[in-house]
Amino acid sequence: MKRNHSKQSRSEKKPSENKFDKIYYVVIAILVFILLALLTYVFIIRDNDSNQISNNISPNTELNSKPEQNTSKENVQTPTEDAQKESEDAIQEETSEADSEDPEAEESPTEEKNDSEVSNVEEAESDDPLVERAYTGKWTPIGTEQSGEHVTNFNEGSQDRVEINQAVTSVTGLDSGNIIEWWIAGDGPNRVEATVSNENKTEVYRVYLQFIKEEGWQPTRVEELSKVPAEYQ
Repeated sequence: MKRNHSKQSRSEKKPSENKFDKIYYVVIAILVFILLALLTYVFIIRDNDSNQISNNISPNTELNSKPEQNTSKENVQTPTEDAQKESEDAIQEETSEADSEDPEAEESPTEEKNDSEVSNVEEAESDDPLVERAYTGKWTPIGTEQSGEHVTNFNEGSQDRVEINQAVTSVTGLDSGNIIEWWIAGDGPNRVEATVSNENKTEVYRVYLQFIKEEGWQPTRVEELSKVPAEYQ
């Protein structure tokens, strides 16, 4: 009888212990779930707050940095403008001093009284007592409307005479409406010698030209004369 009683008490204890274990594990699981939920909630709120703070701070930072950049630019521009003004003033002073030191300096042959392009201008010698100055160069041909084989036409009003007049005025600076053609004659194949002056005869030139095919008449030598040669008057 005693053995049966002990077996019965053991069987009664096992169900109670199993029930307690189940409750224990359930409570632990609930606590773990709550802890995970709290941690997730905390991290989500923290990320949202940090994003809002960065969005609020960035525009203000840009606005604050722009005035500093503008200020630095203004500080840099001011001395640059002052330096430019000083350099311009210095250049003007040097130019005025150079002009005052040599007011009667003669013009070089490259400073022509014409608008035509020229290169390799050199002083030239002359045995003619009327020649005050002579110089040679490679002026740009005046251009032409003529084509094919060229034979110079010296008749007044011809295309050659018109183009010769243009070439002479371009190299001498004389006004085409205020020019006297004293002498226009051949100086070899496709070469011409022209003696001209203004109406007051205060500027007299002898110009040598050559005809370049498809390009027109090109001045090659200019002589400044003291007066119109007697044989042309």
